[in-house]
Amino acid sequence: MIAAGLIELTIDGKKIAVPKDTTVFDAARLNGIAIPTLCHQQNETPVGVCRLCVVDVNARVFTASCVRPSSQTWSSLPRPRKSSARAAP
Repeated sequence: MIAAGLIELTIDGKKIAVPKDTTVFDAARLNGIAIPTLCHQQNETPVGVCRLCVVDVNARVFTASCVRPSSQTWSSLPRPRKSSARAAP
């Protein structure tokens, strides 16, 4: 059972519980899962424009984990899947 005010989600196959409205980046960091980022340096405000912290949430596009609120409706993979597409010779 999850405590009041917490949501449960899965990141990289690990089930975790975090307070509602916690960003995906913070949820991962609080649970020992590393996601690279630039905007979480001292005196910086996350805005999601550098795209270094993108994660795959099984949506149409990857999302910036620094600004995306956690949701218990999906699983997140910290590293985007590699594309199998190749350039034509």
